Order: sequence, then structure tokens, then C-alpha cells
Amino acid sequence: MALRKAVVGQLLPLGGSWHHWIAIEDRRLVGLIIARNRNSSQVWQISHLLVSHEAGDDLTRELFNQITADACRHGIERLFLRLPLDSPIQQIAVEQGFQPYIAERLYQWSPSKDNLIVEHQNITGTWRSRTKQDNWSVFQLYSAVAPAIVRQAEGLAYAEWLQSRERKNGIQDKVWEKDGIIQGWARAKSCGNGVMFEFLSNPGDVSAIVPFIQSVVRDKQPVFVLTYSYQAHIQSLLESEGSISIADNSLFLKRLLVRVTQTHLAPMRA
Repeated sequence: MALRKAVVGQLLPLGGSWHHWIAIEDRRLVGLIIARNRNSSQVWQISHLLVSHEAGDDLTRELFNQITADACRHGIERLFLRLPLDSPIQQIAVEQGFQPYIAERLYQWSPSKDNLIVEHQNITGTWRSRTKQDNWSVFQLYSAVAPAIVRQAEGLAYAEWLQSRERKNGIQDKVWEKDGIIQGWARAKSCGNGVMFEFLSNPGDVSAIVPFIQSVVRDKQPVFVLTYSYQAHIQSLLESEGSISIADNSLFLKRLLVRVTQTHLAPMRA
């Protein structure tokens, strides 16, 4: 499609947290890009990018340009993007200023009481619902296990990390407390007829995720676990329990607004 023939327009956001751009040619929808708020209205996640085969790469670039321009008008600080690891759009995304910072892998697992490794049965510590007061402890755990490139993208500072967390509805948000210290975090939500999990833990505490999964899923219910490239300990556990990898993605970040803090002197009391 010749780009000059395209009419690119914005639809009304749904509830103020979804932002849509469409491309129309001869009254046909040939392209669509949608962004939604993450945990803050200042951070967006591109959730959908659809382009007709006839439209080609030029329209993909134009849609990226449009969503970026709209984000800048809204004062958005960061724009996140998730793409399949083998997606040809990755090169276009890099051209548009998106930088890859982590890979994620999705596993499918069908656990049962008969196929769990014995060493995972006797786990000390307790899973409980996360409260707002637990956020700082979860951030400290995240800072301890996530590599620098991930923390630079998602949040070196506590407030920045809170803003960049993905908002997911209909979830169980839990922390694992051992000896009065939070050693793990877990999120679970319905996914079709199964349950999707996401975890954060130290390598030595990875076994605690098994009893949590058992407490959530019903018999023969499919289990999906989203992992990140720095979570080799969780991936090894899942693979040892018979799970299979079903998808690999790359996460990208485009910074749109860099806050500058002016250095100043302040009085000090001796």
C-alpha cells in the first residue's frame, strides 16, 4: 500500500487506558496498533499490532510513528513492546528506537500429585496475599535477582518499578514469607481453561513455587508459567517436572521522556 493513500486515525480510548490507531485504505481496515496503560498512566504497553499482508513494512513503521507521537503528546515516559523471538517486525522496532532488554519463555505444564519430584513436597514458609506494605520487600527481591539491564528498563528506583509493572486483572497476587522475610512472589490468573503463573524468587527457594501451583489449580487443569531469561532456576525446575516450552518472546523498551534532576546543595546537620 502506498503510504500516501492511507488514512491513519485514532479511535476513542476505552476507559481512558486504551489507545488505538487504525489505518484505512478504500474503506478497508489494513492496520491496527493498540497501547494500554501499565501500572501507571505514564507508562504504555503496545498490546496489539496487526498489519495486512498487502500493506507491508511501510505501514508498520507509520503505525509505530503514530503511537509514538501520540504517546509524546500524552507525556508518556516509556513505551514497552512484546514480540515473538522470530518476528520480522523486530528489525523495524529497532529502527523505530525500541531496544530489546530481555527474553521471556512461556511453558505449559500438566502437574499431578503422581509426577512431582519428592524433594518439593516438604517446603517451609507460607504463601499469603500480597499487601501494599509488601511492595518494598518485593522490590528488594526483584533488585536482588534481576540483572542490571532489566532493572534499568523497568525500574532502578522503587517508584519507577511500581509504574512499570504490568497491570493484569483477575489475579491472585501472593508473597512467600519465610522466617519473617519475603523470599518469593507469585501471580496467578485465569488463561482460557487453565491458569497463568509468574514468579519471582531466589534460586535457592525455587521449590516453593510447586506447592503454590498445587494450591491454585484443579486436577488436570493446564498450567502456564511465564519465565524470563534470568530465571534459569525456574525454567530448570519446570523442565524437570515435564513442562514444555510453547512460546519465546523479546521485550523492548522505547524511552520517550528522560527526567533531568538538577543538582543542588542542601544544609547538613552535624
